[in-house]
Amino acid sequence: MNELSPDWERDIKSRFFDRVDTLLEAIGKASFPQVLIHNLSDFLPLDHLSLVHLEERNDVTYGFSASRGVEPMRRELQQLYLSIFYRLDPNREFLDHYLADTEIQIRRLLPEAIEDRDYKNLWCEKMGINDRLSVITRADRGLYCLNLFRTEINFSDQDVKVLELLKPLLSALVLKHSRLSGTLSSFMTREEQINNLADRLAYIDSSLTQREKQVCARLLLGMSTEGIALDLDIKKQSVMTYRRRAYSRLEISSQNELFGLCLTHA
Repeated sequence: MNELSPDWERDIKSRFFDRVDTLLEAIGKASFPQVLIHNLSDFLPLDHLSLVHLEERNDVTYGFSASRGVEPMRRELQQLYLSIFYRLDPNREFLDHYLADTEIQIRRLLPEAIEDRDYKNLWCEKMGINDRLSVITRADRGLYCLNLFRTEINFSDQDVKVLELLKPLLSALVLKHSRLSGTLSSFMTREEQINNLADRLAYIDSSLTQREKQVCARLLLGMSTEGIALDLDIKKQSVMTYRRRAYSRLEISSQNELFGLCLTHA
């Protein structure tokens, strides 16, 4: 598209700055996500937004989410992303590429660019996401990702231009909210994640033993054989035995198939 005029850019910035007082008033409050999506959608129509923090230690924490005019994202699908599939998020590549704190980038993710089949299934088939724009800021030993979603019509070139204009203010607002409210959390504790995954495995195959579910739940969280053995206070050989038995019951042969099985039954 043609370059946007300076007058157009000034108008966008001016009109958004008129909303700043409303946004600042909501910072630190439970209402902030809904206030943010309501005001931002007047410039950049959205169906959903969310904030996550992808951490340098290969972990993720959840900030908030909001929806406008559509059904909210199902909680169990958010749990699957935060427990398992965040490790496949292409935004994680920026953990190695950023050179300085507070640097802000915009990254787009379209279905055709997603290589992993299960990750694509989660976003496109299960969540119904058609397009994602992320405002990514390196801070607090990781990446704050403000993810903006569309479920039908793709973002236009003009939408991307608008986001480029607003990204410094959006980044500052979500960082301030997260730090002030103290609500940035893991969404679920590690124990809750394990229990949730064990329950999902029991739903998939009720014949799995308690120990087989415990081992597979930890595999889904990305734990190594050694890590699982230490966590459950059993031998490595026992972990491999329980894994083999569980895979046999589930009629799978790999960890990737285990991921896909959990997603299929979401």
